[in-house]
Amino acid sequence: MREALNAEDYESALDIFTFVRNLSKRYSEIPIVQNTTSEIMTLWYETLYHLYNQLHYDLPLPQCLQILGYLRRANTVLKSTEEDHSKISVGSKIPSHTIMTDGLHLHFLKARNAWFEKALEDAKSSESSERLLRKIVELHRIHLFNVLTQHKSIFLSDAQESKVRDHELSGTSALSCWLKQKVEKLTQMLNQDLKKEDESSFESLLNQCMYLCLSFGRVGADLRCVLTPLFRNNIMAQFHYNLDKVDNQFENQMRTYKVPTIKNLPRPVNENMISGPPENLLDYYPLAEYCNGMLSTLNSCRVTAPLNIVKDVYNEYRKSLGKSVQILLTFYNREQQAFTEVERQNFISFCICFTEDLVPYITKCLSQSFPPTQICELLGVTLTVLQESKLLQIDQMEICKPLNSITGLFSS
Repeated sequence: MREALNAEDYESALDIFTFVRNLSKRYSEIPIVQNTTSEIMTLWYETLYHLYNQLHYDLPLPQCLQILGYLRRANTVLKSTEEDHSKISVGSKIPSHTIMTDGLHLHFLKARNAWFEKALEDAKSSESSERLLRKIVELHRIHLFNVLTQHKSIFLSDAQESKVRDHELSGTSALSCWLKQKVEKLTQMLNQDLKKEDESSFESLLNQCMYLCLSFGRVGADLRCVLTPLFRNNIMAQFHYNLDKVDNQFENQMRTYKVPTIKNLPRPVNENMISGPPENLLDYYPLAEYCNGMLSTLNSCRVTAPLNIVKDVYNEYRKSLGKSVQILLTFYNREQQAFTEVERQNFISFCICFTEDLVPYITKCLSQSFPPTQICELLGVTLTVLQESKLLQIDQMEICKPLNSITGLFSS
């Protein structure tokens, strides 16, 4: 028995173990049999320790199957020699093989969990802070997928357990609880560190996480419903921060803005600039910077933003434009008494530029960032229905109506 174990010849060790257990069952009263059985059991528990310990390392599926096969066989032999085994198998509704499998099932998860946690700790100590988050996501994708695949192949391969296969990852089983715990830890880590990522790295990390979700979907554990809201919330938080920053900057500039005392001359139309921002904005630097800020905010989320944030984005842009209108009104009411006629006309031109150039251009940019055809496909409606809902519409007249007392653009 010792030679077999030293050579890791577990087949021969199992044969010897089975023979001695059967011998002990028949001749348990003979002292030499008792002594031999005691020594064999000591060696066998040592063997079990080494077998379980091997599960704490990175193992391919064939080796996992082999180790679990040895453990299952040893468990079967041990159970078959228990005095009350027959009572258990007759009186219980649960098959005896299920009872034997449950212990291995938990030991397997504990061992693979210890190995996975060690891999994470090694990554934290060896990877730089810039690459750590990507490395952790990659470890989750590779190692958790391997554990799920190994578990399903080892414990859910029997025909009589086919019903369990469909519910193993959606119920309260040990595997689903373990996976839920790992996903919650990953979610917490992402939620803490996503704010530190810049635009390009955020996009790369999002693609990596979606790849992880699709990989898990192959074994019945698609995580997109868990991770997608996390990225969406981070995108919207950054979007609100950037847009608030733009609003505050415009308000601060209007506090110190001096209306030109020289009449502005109309700019000639430049056909090469039709697709860009209106050139008239250059005459009014607060509007130009406000436009640039709104475009930068939109560009920062356009690549990674999911389509389901379109309603929130449109609402926030409406609020921002509405705030700007109130800022312009406040400025006019504060400064109008000191205006010369030229300054009054220049500020009227300022407000007209906001109404007729800035607002339509921002609306156009929003439409290009969130194409209505894609929104229709997502919602399952026609373009006409979407237009009638006014979901993707910024009402120029409604927003700029308070400025009508200055511009006189809209008839009552």
